[in-house]
Amino acid sequence: MFRVAIIGRPNVGKSSLFNRIIGKRKAIVEDIPGVTRDRIVATAEWKGMSFELVDTGGYVQEDQDRFAPYLLDQIRKELELSDLFVFVVDGKEGITEIDREIADLLRRTDKPVIVAVNKIDNPSQEDRAYEFYELGFEKVIPVSSIQRTGVAELLDEIVNHIPEYEAEARGEENKEEKGVIKVAIVGKPNAGKSSLLNAILGEERAVVSNIPGTTRDVVDTLFDWEGNRFLFLDTAGLRKKSRVDYGVEFFSVGRTLEALKKADVVVHVIDAKEGATEQDTKIAHLIQKYTKPAVIVINKIDAVPQKKEVLNRIKNQVREKLYFIPYAPVIFVSATQRKGIKQLLKEIIDVYNQAWKRVGTGQLNRAVKQILSLRHPPSFRGKPLKIYYGTQLEGKPPCFLLFVNYPEGFKESYIRFLENNLRQILGFEKAPIKLIFRARESRYQKEG
Repeated sequence: MFRVAIIGRPNVGKSSLFNRIIGKRKAIVEDIPGVTRDRIVATAEWKGMSFELVDTGGYVQEDQDRFAPYLLDQIRKELELSDLFVFVVDGKEGITEIDREIADLLRRTDKPVIVAVNKIDNPSQEDRAYEFYELGFEKVIPVSSIQRTGVAELLDEIVNHIPEYEAEARGEENKEEKGVIKVAIVGKPNAGKSSLLNAILGEERAVVSNIPGTTRDVVDTLFDWEGNRFLFLDTAGLRKKSRVDYGVEFFSVGRTLEALKKADVVVHVIDAKEGATEQDTKIAHLIQKYTKPAVIVINKIDAVPQKKEVLNRIKNQVREKLYFIPYAPVIFVSATQRKGIKQLLKEIIDVYNQAWKRVGTGQLNRAVKQILSLRHPPSFRGKPLKIYYGTQLEGKPPCFLLFVNYPEGFKESYIRFLENNLRQILGFEKAPIKLIFRARESRYQKEG
């Protein structure tokens, strides 16, 4: 797909413009220089033409920011990958030395560049845009991402550069979009989520450092592997509430929860050196709360002794702590050494397929009958509890509607017993299932 990168120094309004174009608050926008550290990718559409839009971290000089080496590396990669650049500058401040540096970089690419002079919030200020022709680019467009002015003209100019064959290719691509597996990578800060994403993709797309909380945004990344298409959401680490201040991290946590809710499969990353912590149990409770299929990844195994008893002890500790999501397979990975990546992808596919699996009503009811023969439900108000029959509802995760005589009589312990046995008998070992109990219609009750 035609790729457009938004480039510029910090705090010129790149993320605001990105959000305005894609029509939703995806990049974190705050009046703090350097808020966006990762490349954020989204699909935008204008006049029936689709293109990939990338919001990059702000260009900074190497001695200005501890993240400078990572940010510069991300921008250099985007200079190679993108087909067109929207160079965002600040119409209020005028041309700066960093703007000139960026202009030099962009000129070397020999790719089309559109200068978007942002913060021109009033038509009377449009004259300020003329100064930016000095940067040496033919197209200079005054815009205001806040007032929405000039954005349509900018988009017109972008789609004018998209080759005709791209529109045809996009039409074919849309036919395949339904099979995309949405994967949210979650975990406490510094568990190695970004390193894991990079190991899967085979490129340094998300910023990786040993500074906790480096990733603040959700980075959507499409990835194809052995005929399967994944949409990975690499999310900011979930911190304890007491450590989250209102502002950037507040939005990051909200975005992580949003990604978790939308995901088909959740990859929960745990640091092998620490094992499952209290924060990991809280994250796993969210997975349980939203009934999400999951894969538990114990990362950084290269940092622990490679002995069977050590690995078993770590795995057992994680299993004990996260006992309430017993269906989630546990695998060992070293993101830095790219070990276990293929197994992870296979597990994601397996878990996803189980979450979409459907069983016939006859098969379900035979399974229920088999479970009842193992252990009958306890009595309720002196009367035996009965399960008359069940059926699977549409959608995912697998949800079964069971018709019973007293829905309120089924307690948590017996519901867990039913769930665990249904998973085993029906082949949902790696997927969560939901049970809904409903009183059988009155006409049946009269008969029996």
